[in-house]
Amino acid sequence: MPLFELLAVFTDSTPRGGPEQMALDEALLDTCDRPVLRIYCWDGPAVSFGYSQSLEDVRQAFPGLPLVRRWTGGGIVEHGRDWTFSLIVPAGHPFAAVRPAESYRQIHAVIAEALGREMVLQSEAPAEHTLPGACFVQPVRDDVLAIDGRKVCGGAQRRTRKGFLHQGSVQHCAWPSDMTQRVAAGLARRIEIALIRSPLLERAQALAREKYGSPSWREKL
Repeated sequence: MPLFELLAVFTDSTPRGGPEQMALDEALLDTCDRPVLRIYCWDGPAVSFGYSQSLEDVRQAFPGLPLVRRWTGGGIVEHGRDWTFSLIVPAGHPFAAVRPAESYRQIHAVIAEALGREMVLQSEAPAEHTLPGACFVQPVRDDVLAIDGRKVCGGAQRRTRKGFLHQGSVQHCAWPSDMTQRVAAGLARRIEIALIRSPLLERAQALAREKYGSPSWREKL
């Protein structure tokens, strides 16, 4: 059964760097009145890392790549060749009241189905990993795995009084050309195209400049 009656889909075809990507998600959470699915388009290779991660660990693991600290939790994720998405759910929607672990499971079940091949959800986190905090070598419960054990989708959430933001990445596999349509159809009965207006973009640009692109945020001073 779909999670939503109506979902707005924003296939963001504008290439963006990490700070603007994070800022746009936060601006959507601040303003949306219905669930929104946004698909990212990166302007080049980049790395995002969870709110509580060590910047120094990330710098050592990925020297030379642009880095951005996410508002959400989770681990270190390489971007640029992945299928990156966010799902924003306003506080007034019933799904916003679902417990984080259960919403994570339900969202990832939709991703697994959309990939169109045999996928499983991780039942428990493996005890060993090679890089502390590396998202795609450290599966957590209900991440999407290929049948051979490769992690292909992970995500992280942030919850506020405005609702919640789920940010996710699909990689290490081939996804169908109609991945966006498959995911949207799995999430909702009805789909509409999201219209992103100038005030929201202006808010996102300010957040990118003053928050996500600032040394104080990246270094968590």
